[in-house]
Amino acid sequence: MKKSDTSKNLLFSQKHFDLILKLNKSSFVEKNTIDEIYNVITETLVVGLDIDRASYWRLEKDNLVCIKLFDKIENRYSSGSKLASRDLPVYFQALSDGIAIVADDVMTNQYTQELKDDYLIPLGITDMLDLPIRENGKIIGVMCCEHRDNPRVWNESDLAFAKSVSDILMLLLEKNKRSKVTSELIESQRKLSLITENSKDVFVVFENSQVSYISPSYADYLGYSSEEALQFSAAMIFDRIHPDDVERVKTFVYDQLDKKVKNFKCQFRFKMKTGRYIWREDSASVIYGNEGLYSKYVLISRDISYIKKAEEKIDKLFKLSKIQNLKLLDFTHIISHNIRSNTSNMTMLLDLIDASNDSVEKEDLFQLLKQSNEKLSTTIHFLNETIAIQLKSKAKKYQLNLKDEVDKAIVAVQNLLPETTVKIENNVPSSLFLNSIPVYLESILFNLISNGIKYRDENKQSSVLINAVKRASKISITITDNGIGIDMERNADKLFGMYKIFHGNDDAVGLGLFMTKNHVEAIGGKIEVKSEINIGTEFKVTMNE
Repeated sequence: MKKSDTSKNLLFSQKHFDLILKLNKSSFVEKNTIDEIYNVITETLVVGLDIDRASYWRLEKDNLVCIKLFDKIENRYSSGSKLASRDLPVYFQALSDGIAIVADDVMTNQYTQELKDDYLIPLGITDMLDLPIRENGKIIGVMCCEHRDNPRVWNESDLAFAKSVSDILMLLLEKNKRSKVTSELIESQRKLSLITENSKDVFVVFENSQVSYISPSYADYLGYSSEEALQFSAAMIFDRIHPDDVERVKTFVYDQLDKKVKNFKCQFRFKMKTGRYIWREDSASVIYGNEGLYSKYVLISRDISYIKKAEEKIDKLFKLSKIQNLKLLDFTHIISHNIRSNTSNMTMLLDLIDASNDSVEKEDLFQLLKQSNEKLSTTIHFLNETIAIQLKSKAKKYQLNLKDEVDKAIVAVQNLLPETTVKIENNVPSSLFLNSIPVYLESILFNLISNGIKYRDENKQSSVLINAVKRASKISITITDNGIGIDMERNADKLFGMYKIFHGNDDAVGLGLFMTKNHVEAIGGKIEVKSEINIGTEFKVTMNE
């Protein structure tokens, strides 16, 4: 599998991840005009998908009206174009049904053929990705991604990226809408009464630390009567804030009041009469008296629970994408380590062939070289298969005879270190079978056995013993050596870290135990270690049968 194929199978590419993160951060900027929102959304789509044009069209009666279009080639924004439903019945029906139109070739796609003569051909567009935009379950518009090139294949990463950008657009528009309402309310105090009776936002007025007004809709929403709500004091309000939020909110509010800040806002969880908590955002407008103390405290409060849920959804996507990218990075190290072992063996054999003048010896070495080459090909095959497994989270395992797999690992180790006299004993019962990923099991056994050889004690006859036992549905493999050992008091917490080296071997790169642990955990197992200086080391790997 090529690297480009691997990246394509991730939920987001790193480029997509960075752009969505940047776009999400922009949603916390206080002053986003409608025009700025459309500009940043369309430009982000063009950059992220590497396309020529991106636009947002709003559904107005029987027409789609272009609200904003960014053209990368012309490097300009435009708006105002219209598409009538009577001319495009199939396309409009697809949008009405909520279908995401993924057109790799707009000339043959059933939903885009109607656009061919009057729109696609004049503009030179060859492929499109159109996503219907909903508000409260109703289609209100479409996000359109267009490119001029040979027909392409939109992948899952493109679709996920475009969908996330569309979701953020709705959040930004909603935030902008709310912000405008809040600003108008604060600026126009005389209209307060009329607006409080009709707005979805709710209002509370404190005078002398006591509620003097609460909009009826808000009292009802919280489950209280207006009479009950009017009994609330500032202290009682704080008592209803979630325990995890109350100190933060208190500290913030009192700090703003001490600084005589006139307008500020904060978010927190608030307990309704039923005991259920909701997320709300309070925008405060404070009037201070002659002595510097506040005389009136006006709150515009709104339920933001749905926004928090949307943010949590986006955060999960970010975390999943980050995990997938970290897995890819770790796997790159794993591939490098496995291939390095094989190529080192082949390099050694080539040097021996070059140095030998004996034709019989050369032939024997050549046969070993062929075996190493075959082993390298097999390793690459299974590594490619393992990449697919990691990306699809669908582990394909094989029924393996554990004793045979240990024998293969011993041969690989002896080929790599032929000059050693370490005694290696395979005491694994021939009746034990294990469902596992071959390349992972090979790497685990190779690294742990070779560790026992690399860190042998030159002052005694070195040995590595491999044993295995089955208990219930689990198989435990122990690999014990009598080498120089590891200082567990100093190194136990970093034993399996990346690039951690505990002895001064010239060929140590600090990836072996790190990758071994990753392999063990990837197949649902665990690894434990016991070691004493000058006594030896025992690794115990436990896996499901």
